[in-house]
Amino acid sequence: MSSTLPLTELIQGCENIYEAIVIIAKRAQQINEEQKRIIEVEIIMDDSIDSYEEEEEIEEVSEVERKIIKLPKPTEMAIQEMLLGNIQWDYGTEKNLEERDN
Repeated sequence: MSSTLPLTELIQGCENIYEAIVIIAKRAQQINEEQKRIIEVEIIMDDSIDSYEEEEEIEEVSEVERKIIKLPKPTEMAIQEMLLGNIQWDYGTEKNLEERDN
């Protein structure tokens, strides 16, 4: 569960609170995408197991709840990484942006 954090802790290493929030939000989106891939892999594995079962076993599986995957909340993970100084970012220069667009 989250607790209230002083703003001064969040802005360490940033110019202002808005910059820190954007950085945390972008990192949380990255973490969320990683977690989606993990869940998709688990679903594919479960579906492949189900395809090999017989009809009687399928009925038993449908009665039993599916496995619930509990992952940490992406925002909490991103805030923790920011507080520990594990997030690196840059604004990119025009040269870097041009290379990325090509």
